Amino acid sequence: MAKKDFDIDFNFDEAYGFDAKSDPDDEAFLNTADSDGYSGEDFDLDGDLDNFLNMGEGEEPPVPQWQDVPEADSQDAGEMPADDQDTAYDEEAGYETGEPEYEGEESEYTGEEPAYDGEYDEAYEGKYDAEEEEAPPKVKKPRKPIKLPKLPKLPKLKTPKIFTKFVDLYFGPLLHKEQREEPVDPDNPRRRRRKSRSQIFKEVYLPPILVCVCLILVLTFAIGSVSNMIVRHQINKQNQQSQLDASVSQAEQLAAQSEQLVAEAEALAAGYNYDEAITKLESIGDLTQHPEIAAKRAEYETIKNSLVEYKDPTLIPNLSFHVLIEDMTRAKQDAELGGKYNKNFVTTGEFSKILNQLYTNGYVLVDFNSFVAANTDLDGNQKFMVKSILLPDGKKPVMLTETMVNYFEYMVDSDGDHKADAKGDGFANKLVVDGNGDIKAEYIDASGQTLVGNYDFVPILEDFIAEHPDFCYQGARAILAVTGSQGVFGYRCNTSYISTISQQYYDEQVAGAKAIADALRNKGYTIACFTYKNDAYGKLSVAQIQADMQSWASQVVNVIGQVDTFVFAQTSRLTEYGANSNAFQVMYTSGFRYFISNDTTPYTEVNDTYVRQNRLMVTGENMQHKSSMFAGLFDTNAVLELSTRGSVPTG
Repeated sequence: MAKKDFDIDFNFDEAYGFDAKSDPDDEAFLNTADSDGYSGEDFDLDGDLDNFLNMGEGEEPPVPQWQDVPEADSQDAGEMPADDQDTAYDEEAGYETGEPEYEGEESEYTGEEPAYDGEYDEAYEGKYDAEEEEAPPKVKKPRKPIKLPKLPKLPKLKTPKIFTKFVDLYFGPLLHKEQREEPVDPDNPRRRRRKSRSQIFKEVYLPPILVCVCLILVLTFAIGSVSNMIVRHQINKQNQQSQLDASVSQAEQLAAQSEQLVAEAEALAAGYNYDEAITKLESIGDLTQHPEIAAKRAEYETIKNSLVEYKDPTLIPNLSFHVLIEDMTRAKQDAELGGKYNKNFVTTGEFSKILNQLYTNGYVLVDFNSFVAANTDLDGNQKFMVKSILLPDGKKPVMLTETMVNYFEYMVDSDGDHKADAKGDGFANKLVVDGNGDIKAEYIDASGQTLVGNYDFVPILEDFIAEHPDFCYQGARAILAVTGSQGVFGYRCNTSYISTISQQYYDEQVAGAKAIADALRNKGYTIACFTYKNDAYGKLSVAQIQADMQSWASQVVNVIGQVDTFVFAQTSRLTEYGANSNAFQVMYTSGFRYFISNDTTPYTEVNDTYVRQNRLMVTGENMQHKSSMFAGLFDTNAVLELSTRGSVPTG
């Protein structure tokens, strides 16, 4: 049996020579102990206690050596007495250990001592005495005082690591055979057999594996549940945030929509179009949900109910201007035309002053669509009638017209190369659309620098309306009259330029003219005919008028489209209108329905088939010498720039 193969029920008495069956009061036992030199005080407490505490785990204690004994004189001196063979002598302690020493095979020693029968063995005694006499007396060494050994300091136990515990617990049966043995026969515990690997796996490894699998599943489920909860929480949070953002965004959109709606309604109301402004506000839906819009609607209703109807269109004045002069000094330098420029034209500065005075005096810009309703009968003929103009109390209508909006070459081209130059007479040379989509005028100054800005009638008027939206009645704009012999709006789109310059140049000019015409119409301007050659129709025959109308149709209509308004040039007019006038019939069949002639007093006539009107020519001569024409409209003395004009010629 190995050192570790001991039973936990260890017989301490038998192992150390104490017979539990013997009588503790037996004198032979006590005498024997005394005769052998054994004493309870000689017990090896250190060795035996360590051996017991170590439970046989350590090495076997060293076998004590016999103490040197002086040789006996007898022949048996080299042998130990029989009694002495059963015990070993501890040299250090000076006493016998009491442990039997065996050599060779095991004897049948049962551990029991022979019983003492009380008889005295004389032979043995004599022999023993003889041996004592022959042997020298034993000299007992002085017994050393027993010193208890100092117990070694036990090392501090370190807490085993989890991995070490795991290895000891689950890999021990494979590493140590003893742990794999189990008793075969319950009646004989010493008989053991080795466990198979499958048994070890089932008993040792399978349970923890199942536990680990279960733990993994539980942990997986728990982690998955927590993860799902986190994901759901994040999704819910994102959904809530999205809903919040959507609601905020929707609220912002509604607020922006409301602001945009109110701004559009205010623009309509500023132009006296209160019905459309109210309709615009109502398009948002239930006004009870929008108190600010509801309040604005109520405000417009109040203003609308306070408007005054302007019933007499015959009194509506139409102020007419030629193209404006930007630099009067340059215009006057033209030896041939300088005086005419001063007499018949108005500068850009003077026109701006006129607009301000008209606005101050309560005038509002209107056009024919503001007070004339055109209906078509069953035969396809247009029928005209007057409609009311509704304005706030104190406001009055006025119309504006600009003629010669083609910028003749003699005004801008000094050398006759069909291109504007710095030696022009101080006029803008064409209308353009800038990068912001606004209509501006191109102008070449005296130094030859090309500029784009408010250098003529249209851009000045547009800027003024932008600053004073209540100057414009329901989107009305001015009438722009053009000739056709040298193109329109400063673009040389007459076919004659194909031969004089090139087809490519002509095509480019046509494209530019069309773009300007579309931009002007989108702003509300009315494009009119100022004859094809700037002729006085009152002095022309019917055939000449017809020829001029044909040239207009072939050269201009294909560029700017059909127009229905005609402005007579050269202060001329028709002496008769209607079916009895051949000249009128020529113009009427050409598509014209609105006829504007030159006069000194306002007048407008609206009948079933046409509308005719007088225009008041605003010129330098009329402002200085016939200022009564403009009484109540503007103050000519405050408008005229006499510092640059000097004396304005007459006649």
